[in-house]
Amino acid sequence: MDDEYTDADALELLQKLKTEVFDDSNAELALAMGRPVSEIDAWFSGDEEIDEDAEMKIHGLAQERLGEE
Repeated sequence: MDDEYTDADALELLQKLKTEVFDDSNAELALAMGRPVSEIDAWFSGDEEIDEDAEMKIHGLAQERLGEE
């Protein structure tokens, strides 16, 4: 199993979580991630890179909520 994820993979999963689980809401997604909405907005706009801790959280949420790794 490859533990290396790219920002694109994490962003794709983040978008899928946002649309399929969190009613397309950055605010609800931010709450689940334990991050400020401004950081979620910055990830989607490309102004900030997703850090390693956030990537792990994204993949954990996807596994839990979407049944994906």
